[in-house]
Amino acid sequence: MPVARHFAVLAVAAGLVAGARAADPPAPPPKPEQVARLITDLGSEEFTVREAATDTLTRIGLPAFAALEAAATHSDREVRYRSQRILGLIREHDLKRRLEAFLSGKEAEGDYPLPGWTRFKKTYGDEGQTRSLFVEMQRAEPDLLRALEEGPRGAADAVSQRVAQVQEALRFGGQPQFTPGQVVSLLFVASEDDVSLPAATMTLFYNLCYQQPFREAIEGQSRGGVPRKMLASLIRRSDENSAYMAMQVAYQLNMPEGIDPALKILNGKGGVRVGTYSAYALATVVRTGDAAHLPLVEKLLTDASQVTQIQQNNVITKLQLRDSALAAAILLTKQELKDYFDLASKPAITEPRSILINPSLIGFKTDAEREAVFKKWEVYKARQPQQPAEKPAPSP
Repeated sequence: MPVARHFAVLAVAAGLVAGARAADPPAPPPKPEQVARLITDLGSEEFTVREAATDTLTRIGLPAFAALEAAATHSDREVRYRSQRILGLIREHDLKRRLEAFLSGKEAEGDYPLPGWTRFKKTYGDEGQTRSLFVEMQRAEPDLLRALEEGPRGAADAVSQRVAQVQEALRFGGQPQFTPGQVVSLLFVASEDDVSLPAATMTLFYNLCYQQPFREAIEGQSRGGVPRKMLASLIRRSDENSAYMAMQVAYQLNMPEGIDPALKILNGKGGVRVGTYSAYALATVVRTGDAAHLPLVEKLLTDASQVTQIQQNNVITKLQLRDSALAAAILLTKQELKDYFDLASKPAITEPRSILINPSLIGFKTDAEREAVFKKWEVYKARQPQQPAEKPAPSP
């Protein structure tokens, strides 16, 4: 076909999609045979023809999408390459158009919802601020949100892959640059109830929460506290394999939801209770819980699992889980630690973790010393009025 004829075809197709005046009716979509000729021209020997066809198909946009998808597997390498490139541009342009309409609340009637939006608005609402946040997420991680739309299993795989990539970069000394939109997208998908992440991914994910971009997104209020709500949801449903990491993150960020994984640890969910983990869990209960959790704490008053120890002047002071539990019980009942432990020469400390993991404050050198202090607790309990049996604190 002569070059002039090529350009005549291109001109006709271009006229169908060219910007019209506001008063003009919209141009009709191009006919399938016109799109087919343009796709053929993508493989022309003439560079100018290939470029013109590429430009015209890009401007035609969605009406040419199906034909371009088919051409993406064409036997001609040039046709394949240009079709794939045009498809990417069409997706990009269409997403930009849809996001602008979405922000103004003027989505086209025929547009399907943005991937993930139905889930997002159900939990976080449909207002100007939440729409702005969702647009930020769409621009940052469209593939991740598309994976969530397609199903929870694929979404879990996408999060795992993304987190592993970031962790690998950190392992080799890199510092991945997260945008807030990327952080919130990861939080959103990971926190969905039906997205089940492997234990290894959960551990890596919680490690990322200590990275500055994550901390800023979670602690900042410019996004209506939505990222914090997402993390809270993830922390609440963390299973026994990730409960400790979830509790640690919640403690660092002063999130009350940390009590849920703490109770799982204290109830021994998932296997053998670890003394150190349980001591940290007791600190979380003291910080976040109340006297309703006392029965669970009292169950640990006979647990001699070692938490830690120190040695000074050849004298060993041991801290057992029952010692941490006793200190927790004292604090939950609003008593003074100094009435039980010798703290006269010790600095005043109020942070639960600094108390319950500290053998120099609440540890014992001998069992006789321990027994004497525990006797004080028994005397205190005997003096308390008999209360009707209470339901134990709810356990996740």
